[in-house]
Amino acid sequence: MISRVSTFTQYQNLTSSLMRKQSMINETNEQLATGKRMQTAGDDPVASVSTQNYKQQLVQIDQYQKSITLAGNRLGSLETALSGAENYIDSTKQKVIGMINGAMAGDDKTAFKSELESLYQGLIDLANSQDEGGNYIFAGNQVNQMPFVADAQGNVQYLGDTGHRQARVDQSVFVNTSQPGQKVFMAVENPFGDFRPEYQGLQPESGLTLLSATNQDPNDTTQYRVAFVENAAGEMQYELYDDSSNTLLGSGAYDATAGIQYSDPAPGSQISLNFQFDGDIKPNDSVTLEPEKTISLFDSIKNAIDYAEMPASSSEARASLQRTIEELNAGYVHMNQRRSDVGVGLKQLDTFEEQHKDFELTLSAAKGNLEDTDYSEAIIEMNQNLLAMQAAQAAFNKAKELTLFNYL
Repeated sequence: MISRVSTFTQYQNLTSSLMRKQSMINETNEQLATGKRMQTAGDDPVASVSTQNYKQQLVQIDQYQKSITLAGNRLGSLETALSGAENYIDSTKQKVIGMINGAMAGDDKTAFKSELESLYQGLIDLANSQDEGGNYIFAGNQVNQMPFVADAQGNVQYLGDTGHRQARVDQSVFVNTSQPGQKVFMAVENPFGDFRPEYQGLQPESGLTLLSATNQDPNDTTQYRVAFVENAAGEMQYELYDDSSNTLLGSGAYDATAGIQYSDPAPGSQISLNFQFDGDIKPNDSVTLEPEKTISLFDSIKNAIDYAEMPASSSEARASLQRTIEELNAGYVHMNQRRSDVGVGLKQLDTFEEQHKDFELTLSAAKGNLEDTDYSEAIIEMNQNLLAMQAAQAAFNKAKELTLFNYL
């Protein structure tokens, strides 16, 4: 039995074939125009899910890169401020060294004092530096609070906190982008050890200075005083006092090589003192030793200002200014260490920035393999679809001529 195919059916089949071919050509054209193989999730559901995951990871990497840029700017500002602090410390030290020179006249000392006051105020202003956003660099987390304020006597107080501002540069990695001002300017390691000397008890011709003063008991808050006396034989003796109660703790012949050693005989006590002195010690000299493991740069410079105009013959002034020089030396080293911390942070930022760039490149390549158009393949497919389209059009034109009227 011969099946009868109507003219309508032929037209319908040929028209559907033409529309399919045209749709395929349009799809290939869109791929070539946009460079994307997948226009919708339906084109490749499995690849679409993977592509979305890659895009989310790339967005996260972009956020990390922006955070790294912001952190780099903050650390750059911090490093500039610390470098400026080093310059202030060095300039102040040079002035103090000049002040110890006994040949200076009164006018010279007045000028040096004025310069010290200017450097002192400059260091305070630098410690109150702000970044481009108006945040105080050395205020810890209290970025809207001016961290350093001087009272009427010129004593500086810290009003910030001890926190560090941080930037997240990876999934679980945070980099400090600030340093609290209390740590930077007011927690310099005491160059003498555990005590800071006060020289009010020196005789006019004394050359005594403290080399070191340590205590094995970190919790001992006693203020001590060492007095030097001469016995009847003309030998130098020392006397060690608890200064707050004026209690004599120990005495004996002073040996400049061994210094002064004292251990508290009380059961369980950890107090063990070791004091080393230098210079020409005179009878009746005395030195007060205040327990301080760290010193403030502001206090050091202010003390230098207080002693600036005292006579060069003053043993107290000379020893106190020498103490300031030692503390400024320690401050310079301390500031250099703070800059080293910044350098470590900048290095860490560089490392993660490179890692993110490499990972971003890998993700982009993987995402491109899934969604980007293979132009050579797409062009071949386009040519094939065009040929198929031309063949379908030719068939359609022939089908239109299939009528009995042509054979009558």
